[in-house]
Amino acid sequence: AKRADCRAKFVKFFVTVLKRLKSEFGDEIKAGGPALCSYNTVWLNDILKACKEAGVQPDFISWHGYANDPMQYANESELGRKLLDGYGFTKCELIINEWHYFGYGDYDWIDMQHCSDPKVKARIWTGPRSHNGIHSACFTLAALANLQRSKLDQAYYYGCRHTGSWGFKDEHQVKYKVYYALKMFGDIVRDYPTLCASAQDGTYTLLAVKNATGGKALLVVDYGGSVHNLEIAVSGVDAGAKTSATILDWTHDLEPHAAKFENGKLMLRKNDSYSAAFLITFE
Repeated sequence: AKRADCRAKFVKFFVTVLKRLKSEFGDEIKAGGPALCSYNTVWLNDILKACKEAGVQPDFISWHGYANDPMQYANESELGRKLLDGYGFTKCELIINEWHYFGYGDYDWIDMQHCSDPKVKARIWTGPRSHNGIHSACFTLAALANLQRSKLDQAYYYGCRHTGSWGFKDEHQVKYKVYYALKMFGDIVRDYPTLCASAQDGTYTLLAVKNATGGKALLVVDYGGSVHNLEIAVSGVDAGAKTSATILDWTHDLEPHAAKFENGKLMLRKNDSYSAAFLITFE
């Protein structure tokens, strides 16, 4: 009952402020929120219902996303779009204003913030499945690939600090694996700006892209898979296309890697049983 009362007070506050901002500034600004700590249908329903009754429409709704399922954000955006459209808010945008990998079933928030057990701390902050290890990097790449076909209008990776556990480097300026994941995706956006397809199948996430000169590329992310040999059917690429690959895994940071493409099948081999990502180009 106490939580419901607090929610009701916040909803009233949200609608009051939203109406005032929209009446004062109109379309000069975008006003919305409420940056929920996670996607929460109860909160969003109460807020949107109150907005509908008050005759005011938010420009966006927003929430945080800390997860270990790279499809979570796309799935939540489907729910959010359906919810908004049901209230008639078809122009209201969907925003995840914070997102980041969070665990692989090995720890929780309490462990991260307060645990002094060296073994638990090692699982959290070092090693392949840690907060900034290769699983985190491959989750990030898979999530970015899935976002390309989601209903989201904006999504913001947390965070961009240059030091600390939520940034790209540690206190000694050593780059985390996620640095190389974001570098890999940045290279894709820069060199192959046209999206062809995005898909997820089991532990695999795929993103096919091309550029204006006919060059094609395929991002292959194996997030959490233990199989060493990967075989992927590829269409739309000439049989004689020149193929090259780059790998990001626990022991390699965007280094050249062997790739074989024959009879419409792409064959890759992982160096270990951890997550790995490959960027394959066809020229």
